[in-house]
Amino acid sequence: MRSAVPLALLAVLVLLIRPTVLHGQAASTRDRELVRLLFVGNDSFSAKELGAAIETRSTSCKSPILVLFCGLTNWGFAHRRSTLEEEELSADILRLRVFYRSRGYYAVQVDTVVERADRTAEVTFLIQEGSVTRIDSLTISGLEGILDTASLREEIDLAPGDPFSRVRLDAGSSVIVERLRNAGYVEATVLQDLFVPAAEGARVKLSVEPGIRYRIGEVRVVGASEIGEGTIRDFLTFERGQYFSPARLLESQRNLFDLDAVRFASIGRASEPITGDTLIDVAVQITPAATRAARAGGGWSTNRCAQLETRLTHRNFLGGARKLEITARLSNMFADQLNGRFPCADVGQDPVFHQINYLLQLEFRQPHFFSPRNSLRARIFGERESVPDVFIREGVGGQLAVTRRLRSAMTATLSYRPEYTGFDENSADIFFCVNFGFCQSEDIELLSQQAWLSPLTLSWAYNRTDNALTPTRGYYVNADAELAERFTGSQYTYVRLALQGADFVTLSDGLVLAGRVRGGVVEPTRGLVVAGDTANEIVHPGKRFFAGGSQSVRGFGQNLLGPTVLVLDSVRDCADRPLEECATFIARTDPGEFIQRPVGGSASFELSVELRKRLGSAWGVVAFVDLGQVWPSLKDLEAPVLTPGLGVRWFGPLGPFRVDIGYDPTGATFLPVVVATETGELVELENPVLFDPFTFDDPSPLKQFFRRLRFHFSIGEAF
Repeated sequence: MRSAVPLALLAVLVLLIRPTVLHGQAASTRDRELVRLLFVGNDSFSAKELGAAIETRSTSCKSPILVLFCGLTNWGFAHRRSTLEEEELSADILRLRVFYRSRGYYAVQVDTVVERADRTAEVTFLIQEGSVTRIDSLTISGLEGILDTASLREEIDLAPGDPFSRVRLDAGSSVIVERLRNAGYVEATVLQDLFVPAAEGARVKLSVEPGIRYRIGEVRVVGASEIGEGTIRDFLTFERGQYFSPARLLESQRNLFDLDAVRFASIGRASEPITGDTLIDVAVQITPAATRAARAGGGWSTNRCAQLETRLTHRNFLGGARKLEITARLSNMFADQLNGRFPCADVGQDPVFHQINYLLQLEFRQPHFFSPRNSLRARIFGERESVPDVFIREGVGGQLAVTRRLRSAMTATLSYRPEYTGFDENSADIFFCVNFGFCQSEDIELLSQQAWLSPLTLSWAYNRTDNALTPTRGYYVNADAELAERFTGSQYTYVRLALQGADFVTLSDGLVLAGRVRGGVVEPTRGLVVAGDTANEIVHPGKRFFAGGSQSVRGFGQNLLGPTVLVLDSVRDCADRPLEECATFIARTDPGEFIQRPVGGSASFELSVELRKRLGSAWGVVAFVDLGQVWPSLKDLEAPVLTPGLGVRWFGPLGPFRVDIGYDPTGATFLPVVVATETGELVELENPVLFDPFTFDDPSPLKQFFRRLRFHFSIGEAF
């Protein structure tokens, strides 16, 4: 400890003298760019840890995505510029000494070396760490009969032999105080008795003063007349007579915020306890939300065309904060009039996909189901849904789901969703023919008729993002396991697993790096059981995986990444020549005459990375790279496809309106051809054709470039 005294005096002298010495010099070098910042001799701590402890910064790259530009260019948009502030170096020396001393390195020595050029400078911090003072003994007193000292020692992460770190010691003291206060010892404190002799180990004694242990007295609920005081109390995790716990108050407040019937909730002490009293009264203040609400909205996207939705909500149906909601939705509006052209280019090429889709749904939610952590949701619905160029599905059904909040932002849901569903046979015929070999009209009619789809699903979700519409930091993870079998009442039988996760990092003001990965696999168990027969390989089309589109790999049209098939009409396209010759001729001269239909797969993988830059309050730009593939099965894996792109965002009242332009880099590929004959039968041609929609006519590089662009319009971020 004696060696540290002259070092401290020297540091004070440096602060008093050095700014004066450097004053004239600093004035002339103020504009020098600090291009390099180094730490030498830092064996115990990384340069990143030390850099966070000081104010001096060097010029750096704004984003890992821009690292190539930073290395090859000196363009301003890629760099975060920093200049040399020499008057700050003396203070940084002291900051580093404080950093080391607070972690047990009392003999540390720090100095700087500055290398100057005409317009640039480099700074090196020279560090001599010296020996570290370690804990010789650690005792905790005052907890006898209150808390388990042995388990606390593990929790505070300090033990004899460890470096004497005041940072870790303060954190450990905070753990003890928090444990005590949540056990009712509201006034608990921890006193640190430290003895650190020179050249010896530190002797640490933590003296705990728990104080009085308080219980909860009266619990007053204010403002809950509309919802009911009993309902509010159901969501409180504490009651009169229990030991006072700030953690339980916070958990109860979160429970109340989850209620749609509550607009605002506050829980805290009603008053400070009277001297000598061991009871603390608690006040629960409620501000109810409007009981009834109506909402209507609309939008436009390339894969749903015009959309309109209306919701009627009762937030306290039959009391108890129960929620009843009626939803009516229309989509694909005007797709028929526009014949699937821009701005509805992704609704499907075949006219059968231009019809209006709908959803009519009645949903009931019971927020308290045996526990404030559980909620029950029940709904019935009727809908018509189209998956562009794949199938059109109509069905009626219901769903029963129980959700449990495992902890903050983490939930698990078990649901059962029986649905009596079928297909428009003119939309699903290609799907059944190519995937499962059912090309005869009578087979397609049989497979398209109504059947029961009744899966049992277990879902897990964890969301730590800061904003539901436009996250700037945090992450989320979703996982689903789905089973449909005879015992669930399903005629379709399969097992399906899916996983999705995303991460968001703020690099600087208005600049966000976002990434998402998702994938899944589905396997039939017995397939489809219909009319007493079993089609072993058939998985419900809605449970297969598709990729491509505005929410997926944006270099492709909706669902067009992965296995696809080309479709021709024999009467319209091949009236005067044999089918094989006709298909080859069209592929060579005008491949746009084909209707490209996706057939989906049993496995998929997608990866997307975006660099989002906010330009003021209303506008933003995005650079993205999407990577993905869909495979017929896990036995038929192919390399994923990478598509780059750019986008523009307008942040309106309904969320960000998004325009994305993706680039398709793929080349020519052999694809199977299915021809619809005069009799309505489907025939798959024996030989696939070489499909090359970008370079078939030897276009100019500019024309080919524009052919490869795919435009997407949508509301809401891609993820």
